[in-house]
Amino acid sequence: MSPPPIRILYILNSADIYGASRCLVRLCQTLDRTRFTPVVLLPESGPLIPLLEKAKVELIRDPNVSVITRRVFKSWRLIPFFLWIPFAAWRLRSLIRRHRIDLVHTNVGTILSSALGARLARVPHVWHIRDWYGEFGAIWKYYRRYILACSDAILCVSNAIAGQFPAEPKVTVVHDGFPMEEFEVDHAKLRSEFRQKYQIDREHFVAGCVGRIKFVRKGQEFLVRAAAILRQQGVDVTVLLVGSPSPGSEDHLPRLHSLIEQIGMSDRVVFTGEIADARPAYAALDVFVLPSAQAEPFGGVVMEAMGMSKPVIATALGGSLDQVVEGETGFLVPPANADAIAAKIRTLLDDPKLRIRMGLAGKNRIQSHFSLQQMTEKIEGIYSGLRAK
Repeated sequence: MSPPPIRILYILNSADIYGASRCLVRLCQTLDRTRFTPVVLLPESGPLIPLLEKAKVELIRDPNVSVITRRVFKSWRLIPFFLWIPFAAWRLRSLIRRHRIDLVHTNVGTILSSALGARLARVPHVWHIRDWYGEFGAIWKYYRRYILACSDAILCVSNAIAGQFPAEPKVTVVHDGFPMEEFEVDHAKLRSEFRQKYQIDREHFVAGCVGRIKFVRKGQEFLVRAAAILRQQGVDVTVLLVGSPSPGSEDHLPRLHSLIEQIGMSDRVVFTGEIADARPAYAALDVFVLPSAQAEPFGGVVMEAMGMSKPVIATALGGSLDQVVEGETGFLVPPANADAIAAKIRTLLDDPKLRIRMGLAGKNRIQSHFSLQQMTEKIEGIYSGLRAK
């Protein structure tokens, strides 16, 4: 008789739809349900719930999960937040036992009580690290010790993220996986409809990015400056910016509009705001640019662009070093360097065959290195190994 499936509790920081939550939905959809049963704990209601329900995932809602945010971290609320962690962990211990959980998987690095709750319940704990903590200095040293002490396995989305930890067997790189069928769409139709909707001439060369509007962190200002440099050289490029500011950074959008006006690019920058499905935007691009001047852990937008057969220009930081093969799937450029971005855009603009070749190479790279099946099998192997101990 086969043993019952291992019940795995996934804990998220919100019910919004973003990179980490999309990755979890994909994992739940592809887990071998004869061996594993996913249960997801959310602190709130939100648009993620219908996706999880469609994937036939058992849901638990508990608003007492201790999630650290920048707003809490930089205010007086930090003290009561830390005082609450033991109580949140004890509540989680009871929940783990009540729902017969065999293993806890914390899906992001900003939830502090779940690791302790798993320890109190005496079940294995897996911590998925998707964040870059270099900016937190000495505090990160202590938090890293906590992560290491309270985890049986630490999954890092890229080599750069794994490099934040000492070399230990429990620290493993598990790249996010992407299902290729998501990209099997009518590219020409999406391209035409999107360009028509946003009044982009069908002949214009378009370079763009997808992500939160935020100076330096996401670096849209370097992309628009690159386009301005090209305009001075007599090269006409339209810039497409998909996304909106994150909470607390709302002023970055008017700042970006002001910059665009100052450098004379108002007629060549298109803003879409947030869009539910970014595939039409990728289809409308000729080249995707990740201009972030700070390290992206493992940019899902880079993977999506590659899946849509677009060449990628990315800053040579963080997860981009795992994703982009220089000169094969795109180009890597120094951070905060509009001149370097401009030069690579021009290279791709002048060589349509190179764009096609790099785009196809990027799609092939996802199939060979970043498939959803590869990610799922690696995580399933870690689960099985922990339960066998």
